Amino acid sequence: MCFFLIFLLEFMLFFCVILVYDNDYNITRTVPCGNAAMEETIKSPTREVAYLKAQLEWLKNQVFGQKPGKFVPTNEEQLCFEGFDELSEAAPEKKIIPAHERTKRKPTGKDKIVLPEDLPTERQVIDLPEEAKICSETGEPLVQIGEEITSKLAHKPGSYFIKQIVRPKYANPKRSENGLQAADLPGSLSNRCLADESLLADILVKKFGDHLPLYRQSEIMAREGIPISRRILCQWVLRAGVTLKPLYEELIKQILKSENVFYDETPVKMLAPGKGKTHQAYTWVLAGGKSSNPSYRIYDFQPNRCHHHAAKMLKGHREVLHSDKLRELQPDQWKAGNAH
Repeated sequence: MCFFLIFLLEFMLFFCVILVYDNDYNITRTVPCGNAAMEETIKSPTREVAYLKAQLEWLKNQVFGQKPGKFVPTNEEQLCFEGFDELSEAAPEKKIIPAHERTKRKPTGKDKIVLPEDLPTERQVIDLPEEAKICSETGEPLVQIGEEITSKLAHKPGSYFIKQIVRPKYANPKRSENGLQAADLPGSLSNRCLADESLLADILVKKFGDHLPLYRQSEIMAREGIPISRRILCQWVLRAGVTLKPLYEELIKQILKSENVFYDETPVKMLAPGKGKTHQAYTWVLAGGKSSNPSYRIYDFQPNRCHHHAAKMLKGHREVLHSDKLRELQPDQWKAGNAH
């Protein structure tokens, strides 16, 4: 039906063009120039031809145009040509995608931590208070029936040792349904981690303070008889970083509260796989703090020196900012009070 309408419009347009040409020829022979009424009569078919052209272009756009301009409404009363069956909607093609299979990593034994038997051991006993060793129902004293021992690998300058956290377990022999009672474990970065906080602190200081890579730390510990793979050390560092994030955010707040804040960057080389060369990155240091002596320091690693990194770090600061006069540091970006 749409093709029939297009054909009809094209025929009408052709007829109107002939009519306009004929009218123009006849009128120009009989009508003197300057007659306004007759000039309007001549222009009227021309406007009709322009209107029909616009209608034809609109209809073509509706039928053959690209989305979203294309729109052909369906009409149940639309005439159908004989001999043409109604096209049925094609069913969507289904594609079978094979299931994803992941190769299970085979244990190689490299990540297994085997501590030497002659490693020194220090016991830390965490007992219940005396009032908690009395049964609350019968008033009889509880009897110690064992100990809950948690062992962690700890470190102190110059040596490693096993730190045993011993928690005596108590129970009432006459009231077995009351279960066991023991003191709670002290707060820790991760209760399931074999590393004590003292060991994690030593690893972090050596890596970020002394620039000692984890693979070298792994070799040093292996010479001490404590084989811990670099993969395990990486997991401990990442876990410690996530756990210490609230402390990092609190340090930023304390620095920005001070009247004088110091902000500067240091270029560092960053590995860029696939480029064949290193990428120029930057580590920003933010120093300050009202009552801290020495001042608090926060290090922020960024791949470039764009000003929006500084705007995010210094958001909310309204006092004096000491920094190099770099174009990347624009005070109006974070609306700081003063900048030097």
